Amino acid sequence: MTTSARPDFHVVDAQALEGIDPIELYPGVSARVVSWTRPADGSDPLPREAYVRFAPGSGYTEPDHHGDSSEILVVVEGELRDEGGRYPAGSRVRGAKGSTHQPHSEQGCLLYAFFPER
Repeated sequence: MTTSARPDFHVVDAQALEGIDPIELYPGVSARVVSWTRPADGSDPLPREAYVRFAPGSGYTEPDHHGDSSEILVVVEGELRDEGGRYPAGSRVRGAKGSTHQPHSEQGCLLYAFFPER
């Protein structure tokens, strides 16, 4: 959403976020994409920025491979876990391009995800 007071800023507040249709990634894990990018090869657009919600007890059922971009996650609410550790609210996690992890959350969480090379 672009604000009239600052047309050069794009703001997604909680109300605007709720207006974005979620995409189910895995059972109990959904993403609301706030920014897309089109690959140079003309293939389908890819998410560049998204908010990802994990319901309590949910997670990826297979490893998440970051083949085309690194990934930066900020845990907004709750706690994210993977084989590398536990990341409570306020944590910033960066996965290098080519890295793999299998995230899950026992209590549920909300993440902000950014893919800088897309």
